[in-house]
Amino acid sequence: MLDYRLIEAFAAVIEEGGFERAANKLHITQSAVSQRIRQLEDEVGRILVLRESPPRATEAGERLIRHYRQVASLEGEAIEELGMSGRSGYQHLPIAVNADCLSVWLLEAILPYLLKTAVTLEIMVDDQDRTLRFLRSGEAAGCVSAQKMAIQGFTTTRIGILRYLMCASPGFAERWFPGGIDRESAGRAPCIHFTRFDQLQYRGLERLFGEPRIEPPAFYIPSTEKFIGGAVAGLAYAMIPQVQAAPLINAGSLVELDPGARLETTLWWYSWNRPSVLLKELSEAILKEGARVLSSAEGA
Repeated sequence: MLDYRLIEAFAAVIEEGGFERAANKLHITQSAVSQRIRQLEDEVGRILVLRESPPRATEAGERLIRHYRQVASLEGEAIEELGMSGRSGYQHLPIAVNADCLSVWLLEAILPYLLKTAVTLEIMVDDQDRTLRFLRSGEAAGCVSAQKMAIQGFTTTRIGILRYLMCASPGFAERWFPGGIDRESAGRAPCIHFTRFDQLQYRGLERLFGEPRIEPPAFYIPSTEKFIGGAVAGLAYAMIPQVQAAPLINAGSLVELDPGARLETTLWWYSWNRPSVLLKELSEAILKEGARVLSSAEGA
């Protein structure tokens, strides 16, 4: 039988990013935290924590954290239902999404759910091809990802398709692509990436021109609002979600450089395969509203 007092100390070290912070959170000494983790590792017969800066869970540790968070979530709901809680009544759910989904539809999709439910969300953001790392690390109870794969302990459901258009301001297009975008001009004109992990611009260029890969001068702007603002201001060209680009194109603030560069990314929702009632309701809201927004964009 697992001792959840020991697992709590282990989870706190990973969540807080250090032994001292975990000790402060649990109101015990740092030595006590270390002793509990050593005892836990002795009991399970595995190394659970890599003593790095910050500490990092091993693969076995990640599985244990996922289990602990599922149990804690279910226990929290049971305590609330029995009227035994002396806390504020709120429960906490961590989820991971990519920035485009957060800016386009996610928060609006779950706002009615959040307004009627005593839950607080922690939204962790990364590129759509990297959000699964939050599941593997045990940090998130659910995530939106562009990758579909089997992950033990999680179910995967299709949300819909997010379409991207290659766009620039009319002035930028006239300056850099007076005869239309071609391989040479696409390599000379600057583009915008969200981060260095963002591959959308490269994928759009590959659809147009194939190999070898074109690597234009690049800005890196990890803010969806400023990312699009940079394109509108004539800073560079970029792949922009159609649901955000369409009104700007209609207003004359952006132009689509070439429909042949369009990309369609299927988005998937991952959640615990034994979800609490709160996570189940959150999943239903994400899937229903996400499918509605994305299906309307597909027909645009």
